[in-house]
Amino acid sequence: MPADEQESRMVKLRQNVSKFNVKHWVKIFMDRLQEVKDMQQALHTRYVGEVTRKAIYKIYTKTQKRIFFLDYDGTLVGFQSDPQKASPDEKLYQILQNLSADPNNKVVIISGRDYETLEKWFGHLRITLVADHGAWQKLQGEWESIPALSSSWKKEIQPVLNTFSDRTPGSFIEEKTYSMAWHYRNVESGLGELRAGELINNLRFITADKGLQILPGNKVIEVKNIEINKGKSVAALLYGEDYDFELAIGDDHTDEDIFKAMPDNSATIKVGSNSSAAKYYVNNFAEVRTLLTGFATAIPVQELG
Repeated sequence: MPADEQESRMVKLRQNVSKFNVKHWVKIFMDRLQEVKDMQQALHTRYVGEVTRKAIYKIYTKTQKRIFFLDYDGTLVGFQSDPQKASPDEKLYQILQNLSADPNNKVVIISGRDYETLEKWFGHLRITLVADHGAWQKLQGEWESIPALSSSWKKEIQPVLNTFSDRTPGSFIEEKTYSMAWHYRNVESGLGELRAGELINNLRFITADKGLQILPGNKVIEVKNIEINKGKSVAALLYGEDYDFELAIGDDHTDEDIFKAMPDNSATIKVGSNSSAAKYYVNNFAEVRTLLTGFATAIPVQELG
């Protein structure tokens, strides 16, 4: 190598060494730590206490076109060892009927449940239903699915889920039109979490190039088409509309997509956690019902002080 080229290369190397020194890498590391801290702080939500409820009600009473996005399991009802036992009770029916009775309100139940179950439980109400995380929608009295979705991938996922179900007493598989779920709510504490981690690792290799998404939920691991997204369904229902009051409530990882799709001035509420993209949080489904009852009774503004 000619001497002048050696000298030129050495100059560039010295410049790189001078620039990318210990101080440079420490600064990058500290900047990344600050970014994580800022992100964690941004995800720290506020509790919906009495003052916050009254403020939300006050805004509500001054609006004319409203929409409510409500998750079901863990949000409107508590979790059950058998998902089919988590059916609506009369109190919930009354809350939803009162809320949807106002012609200015549009109530949407958006759930990971299959559409047959939602139809059975809520088909008689004047509300919009979105099932299977957005794969199915009942908008004008008829159920419609997202076009061009495929379920052929199930034949590869099913054996894996079967294996883990056989190895884990108390677990079971739930199959929907465009998704599959492995439930471990009834599994011995510790074992369920261990198997869930193993299952996720196994599924990652299979789903990587198949357009599928793995959703870790509350005692459940779900696999679905990546095109299916609660946030996309919410965005579609909001598109072209001019709502002056928007509220979304959910408890699951999948509901984070809803919160992110909501307008900046909307009210978003996470159930059971204060770490979320939502602005607020409540502790449990009972507090959700208390909040919704306040809307349904149309509390006059003057009573709120």
